[in-house]
Amino acid sequence: MLMTHKDIKKSVIRSQHTQRNWDLEQEMPQEDIDLLIHAATNCPSKQNKARYKLHVITNRDLIESIHAKTKGLGFTNSNGQREMTTNSQTLAHVLFAFEEVSSIDERAMTKSETNVAMRDKHMSVGIAAGYLNVIASQLGYGTGCCACGDLGGIAKMLNFDGKLLLMMGIGIGSTDKNRRLHHVTGETMPTHKKEDIVIKYY
Repeated sequence: MLMTHKDIKKSVIRSQHTQRNWDLEQEMPQEDIDLLIHAATNCPSKQNKARYKLHVITNRDLIESIHAKTKGLGFTNSNGQREMTTNSQTLAHVLFAFEEVSSIDERAMTKSETNVAMRDKHMSVGIAAGYLNVIASQLGYGTGCCACGDLGGIAKMLNFDGKLLLMMGIGIGSTDKNRRLHHVTGETMPTHKKEDIVIKYY
């Protein structure tokens, strides 16, 4: 049965809202994880080139170690003080990490060509993350992106050859907590109202 326009619109709006705590007592079906992998590796990319490697992490110890290196999220705590904390969106059931792929030819590129190559990589990762986000939402999962903290240290931990461009946690959100509560500290993370996008018809 096809999703209605109303259902699709709901999943799009739901995908805006990041999930910061998780019900880790439940398990994600492998077929759902496989579907998300399919989406992230078969979505469009510039000239259909492989501009990133996709790392799919379900090992809980490794996810916890990665989370420990994501400190870099600033917020005002319950005492009214500014502090930096980790990004608990990475503590989801499955963590997708996008590794930059560079070709040998890039070493001979001009600065302008290098900028274009990096633009194309970020564009491709953005499209893949968008696919993951919406499809995860349609499946009923919570999501959250992370590009803060010691990205170099995380890349080293995962034995990357290239840079870590983005991480996305996907999983089953806690139903007894506000989605904005940090999974570990319980502090309330900030929210931002979606700004209106200007639309022009021609």
